Amino acid sequence: MNRSVMTKLWGTAFVAMLLWVPGAQAKIGDIIFVAGDVKITDAQGKVRDAVRGTAIEEGEGIQTAPGASAQIRMVDQAFIAVRPDTSMKFERYQFQGKEDGKESAFMSIVRGGFRSITGLIGRANKANYLVRTPVATIGIRGSDIQPMHF
Repeated sequence: MNRSVMTKLWGTAFVAMLLWVPGAQAKIGDIIFVAGDVKITDAQGKVRDAVRGTAIEEGEGIQTAPGASAQIRMVDQAFIAVRPDTSMKFERYQFQGKEDGKESAFMSIVRGGFRSITGLIGRANKANYLVRTPVATIGIRGSDIQPMHF
């Protein structure tokens, strides 16, 4: 390989390193409704207010105060309604826009509950749609789930 090609390759790699953000995650959904005090915690522990249009990313958590609630439209068209006094996290949510066998959703509840009407992940790949609570891991077999833990 000649020197000019090597220089271009190294230059491209250097620019890619500058643009790479450690811990950056993919968008997995959007807040479509918020009532009351609802917060989102990112993977580094930074907290922000949830408002309509706020993007949710893989690895983030959502917390609703007593009397508060939120609704999220996920990238696979799933719908999640987060109930009052809930703390949950989107551990993994992989969907590339099409059914390819790699799609998966793994959420955990610390306390509270939510209702989910599954999207493509839950309909096409049920074995890869899991909800973990402090006492159990739940797999789905239908399209509407309502896990709660208090």
